[in-house]
Amino acid sequence: MGLTLDLAATATETAAGGPPPATVDRAKLAIRDYLGVALYGSQHAVGERIGAFVDAAEPGTAATLLGGGTASTTGAALANGTFGHAIDYDDTFESIVLHPTAPVFAAALATGERVGADGEALLGSYAAGVEVAYRIAHSVYPGHYDNGWHLTGTVGTFGATAAAGTLLGGTPETLARAFGIAGSLSSALKKNFGTMTKPLHAGHAAEMGTRAALLADAGFGATDEVLEGPMGYGSVMNPTGTFDETDVRESPGGHWGVEDIGLKPYPSGVITHAAMEATRRLVAEHDLAPAAVERATVTLDEAASEMLIHADPGDELEAKFSIEFCLAAVLREGDAGVAEFSDEYVTAPETREAMALVERAFEPGLFGEAFAGYGARVVIETTGGEEHVAEERRAPGSPSNPLPEARWREKFHECAAPVLDREAAERVASLTDDLEDLDDVDTLLDALGGNGGD
Repeated sequence: MGLTLDLAATATETAAGGPPPATVDRAKLAIRDYLGVALYGSQHAVGERIGAFVDAAEPGTAATLLGGGTASTTGAALANGTFGHAIDYDDTFESIVLHPTAPVFAAALATGERVGADGEALLGSYAAGVEVAYRIAHSVYPGHYDNGWHLTGTVGTFGATAAAGTLLGGTPETLARAFGIAGSLSSALKKNFGTMTKPLHAGHAAEMGTRAALLADAGFGATDEVLEGPMGYGSVMNPTGTFDETDVRESPGGHWGVEDIGLKPYPSGVITHAAMEATRRLVAEHDLAPAAVERATVTLDEAASEMLIHADPGDELEAKFSIEFCLAAVLREGDAGVAEFSDEYVTAPETREAMALVERAFEPGLFGEAFAGYGARVVIETTGGEEHVAEERRAPGSPSNPLPEARWREKFHECAAPVLDREAAERVASLTDDLEDLDDVDTLLDALGGNGGD
């Protein structure tokens, strides 16, 4: 069996059998987290603009927009995927730089509404989509990423295709053709980090994946060998020649992709999180405030330097990739949530003064971990001559550095609050916690604020 067809067969078998038992709890947690973040993103400037675009360019009543409104199936995938990544608060894989749930579940939700899927089918297709993204991402990493491609937008398209395609009930042969279409539709450049186009990458992946699945389902032709060969995706999109077919045929790490998902405790680039968590701990333990700090030095892996591109951010989007801002916010507040990531907070004189206390340093192979370990060391020197040190070797919220459920539930309510009151948000959380028992996706969409329908 060819490589692409083999992956398509794995996806259809995964979805048809329902969510693999090992993935269910993590999948439901990731989906609940996504829904909260997407609700908040729908009210953000990024969300408002993409919502207006979809209303004008892809109108319809077939599918629900999170936060209110309806659109075509592909339009809803575009909007809801973008909403989910609008504030960079959505989940990531621990082992590789990709945000899986925003593109994959946005495609699953829009397609699931189209076909009247139940909760078990949604979970199964989501697990299949995440698995496809996980495998392809590892097969082309690091050459693909190092060459400037943003995996969430490129490889995420294949994950979205798998989610939508399996919900449409296609055969492995149909899904392999859908992958062929997706290969020609996937694109996203890291050059756009810190702009509105970065969250668009997730929405574009969701939309193009849904489009590819719908086209293939309608009989549209494409190669069924898009991944393999010298002109295939694996070679063309990974110029270093390190494409590894084994990662496509066998799940990297010996576990499901869903099991590799880590949630984000802060609305910024995941590379900032270990340092923020370490700073949060030091601030709490020693009752620190900016006035008592002489210097805060953060050391990260050398590879992190290419993502932390905004030492002097001018707005909240740039601040998400500024280690200076992220630590300054924690020094000021003891924590950092959606309220701190605003243009007003970023440019406030008090924030600028706190940012001036932060110094960055990079060390090759910090802690001897792989790049995607995202570790950090923070040293805070006080005006009284004390020195406090904290390390986080893994990103907080990742499978190997978990955080308590209470933080995730509070994050969900924090994000859902602009759209849903506490009682309504708790209803959504409850439905998501028991998603496999849901008879129809419309029940969840009604709780989220309404559904489209044909």
